Amino acid sequence: MRTRALGAALIYSVAAAACNGAGGGGATSTGGEPGGGGATSTGGEPGGGGAKGTGGAAGSIGVTATGGSGGGGAAGRGGVSGVGGAGAAGVSGHSGAGGGAAGAAGAHLGGAGGAAGAPSSGGTSGHAGSGGPAGHGGAGVGGAAGVGGSGAIVAASPPMGWNTWNTFECNISESLIEATADAMVSSGMQAAGYQYVNLDDCWMNGRDASGALRWDTTKFPSGIPALASYVHGKGLKLGIYETPNTETCVGIYGGIGAAVAVGSLGHETKDAQTFASWGIDYLKYDLCKGQRSDFATMRDALRATGRAIVYSINPGNGVGDLCPPNSCSLNLVSLANLWRIGFDINASWASVTSLIDQDGTLSAYAGPGHWNDPDILEVGKGLTATEDQSHFSMWAMLAAPLLAGNDLRSMSSATRAVLTNSEVIALDQDLLGQQGRLVATPATNLQIWSKPLSGGDVRGVALFNRTGAAASITVAWSTLGLPAGSAGVRDLWSHTDLGTFAASYTASAIPSHGVVVLKVSSAP
Repeated sequence: MRTRALGAALIYSVAAAACNGAGGGGATSTGGEPGGGGATSTGGEPGGGGAKGTGGAAGSIGVTATGGSGGGGAAGRGGVSGVGGAGAAGVSGHSGAGGGAAGAAGAHLGGAGGAAGAPSSGGTSGHAGSGGPAGHGGAGVGGAAGVGGSGAIVAASPPMGWNTWNTFECNISESLIEATADAMVSSGMQAAGYQYVNLDDCWMNGRDASGALRWDTTKFPSGIPALASYVHGKGLKLGIYETPNTETCVGIYGGIGAAVAVGSLGHETKDAQTFASWGIDYLKYDLCKGQRSDFATMRDALRATGRAIVYSINPGNGVGDLCPPNSCSLNLVSLANLWRIGFDINASWASVTSLIDQDGTLSAYAGPGHWNDPDILEVGKGLTATEDQSHFSMWAMLAAPLLAGNDLRSMSSATRAVLTNSEVIALDQDLLGQQGRLVATPATNLQIWSKPLSGGDVRGVALFNRTGAAASITVAWSTLGLPAGSAGVRDLWSHTDLGTFAASYTASAIPSHGVVVLKVSSAP
């Protein structure tokens, strides 16, 4: 939910869908038997996880196995050939409790002691799996949402793109979206991995006589389908916004009439079909005083369209009624591709650090196809240059969606440099799909965060100075869970190899509110 100047227009994170592709697979939506992903919890034999396409084409999502005690294939029947993508207990590409997702979930252990699994165990890409990073038991992981019938995972890495709300609120138009798509390409953001151009609230104008959603023809004279074609023509994807209520948030809080700001409650099937027919690729679905139980209705409707649509939800109703995965009544991992974990961000240091702290406890729930979402980025919107770097770095360490919220058409070169730092983005998008964790606090407000990366004994490391003065931070390899011996260190903001160090590294004079981001690789 998002409060802003529009009266108190509350809007946020609910996007898009776990759609089954047109792939083969059982017509049933059962998601496999609970534990069919490998009852013995062994990494699947090649071809284990069932023949290609088995595992529910029309709505299976692997919800029968929740990533706990090995039911659903603790070690993943991912199948080295990729068949596990729709494998036994897997649904449309996810197999129950972390079984092979498109051959990529290989080592998903999904709990049962939480071992992350050895790289490449049972799957071609060697993902350590949703069992949780660095030995965390996967609470509720496994059976992630959003897999198409072909075995491909929707939102296999955290989505990257842009959203209208933080800068433009209801002041959106066809020309703005087209110009933003142009800027995403010309600025180098597309080349860096950004692909979603997302409309937030205020795009609609009620329903027609048949009950179908209408776009605002003043704002979008050519129509949403034409806008989608324009965006797709740039090699990008288009997102849209709705709510599980009769009104959207601006209808409830922003003074826009209920006949204009219509929600999707009671129209889920028709709206999902409409979005698919328009060429929508991402749906942000914002609770806005609706019922949390209705999130599943839209999930199923989106999946039934056969179009791969990222499904992002905001299950919270404000500061006093949040719904993060460790306390929510919903099984968010099986419900959506990403979910908001806290209240709306704003361009203040206190807001950014509060969301880091909230998300820092939720690493066990993140993994390919299901991500914690601390909110849209505020880079380039009023923080200091140092704080912008830290904000972006910590979102990457948290494996968070990277959705810019600034005006891409007029951003400064400094803002563009932050948003397109390919080495920091690589931390966020790493194939292992593990969220970073706070592993040490050497002193008050001095923090060491570690994120396991693909490739063996490799870690992304953030040395984070939250104090009001410059400080030095030393990180020991043992703190990162790396073996004894030397390790190479690379600084991801200076793009410099710093050398090989025997047991630790010290970053000196980290500025107040600053961060040093490293890639630490054990010597072979």
